[in-house]
Amino acid sequence: MKNILTQSLAKYYLPGGNMLVTSHNYDKKAGSANMLNATRSAMSLINHFFSPIQALAGKPVFTVSANSVVVHVFYYIPAADHALNSNTVNNLGEALSSIFGRPVELRLVKLHYPYLDGHILAQFIALNTQDYTLAQILRRVFGSISPVKNIDSANVLASDLPSHIVGIKVRVSGRLMMERSRPRQTVQTQQIGSFSKDNLALVDSASFTTKNKKGAFTVKVWISQRAVV
Repeated sequence: MKNILTQSLAKYYLPGGNMLVTSHNYDKKAGSANMLNATRSAMSLINHFFSPIQALAGKPVFTVSANSVVVHVFYYIPAADHALNSNTVNNLGEALSSIFGRPVELRLVKLHYPYLDGHILAQFIALNTQDYTLAQILRRVFGSISPVKNIDSANVLASDLPSHIVGIKVRVSGRLMMERSRPRQTVQTQQIGSFSKDNLALVDSASFTTKNKKGAFTVKVWISQRAVV
């Protein structure tokens, strides 16, 4: 069953099968430390790159070899009239090449819905709490998706997709701007669909912490997908 999950899911979404990061092995510990620092700097730079165009970026995945670095990033732009600029993308690539000290290949994948990536969905919910209540935000998110209830149905089996979303859960810890403060009640949880524990299930979890005038709060999301076999 584990082979089914690896073949049908990981090869579509993760570079190099089920390996998130492939690092070059250095003979000296200093080399590994430098690569770790470079990766952290690159993640910060990528986040700053997407901010001016009001785009949300997923967690970058770095595939590092001795001669090059490949960076995979999912991103979502809420505004239809906003788009990435080729010049700024080239500038980002040059800056990352300078950080890693070797050529960098950027693979930026645009998502049309925020719920297709856990990190993007957590940011999307957190940023919208400045203007909307959690119920309004989740009504918009949950209203745009219908989790698959029967993964073995004829329509699902006929699909070319390797997996389908079967459930989404959101938990917010902290006080939100657009909601009345409730004593001793600072955690809200809502869920749509189901979560099953088997070898065909893949759960993408992520959290995002920020703050408002009432203090810090954290949004954590779980997106459950199930492989089609």
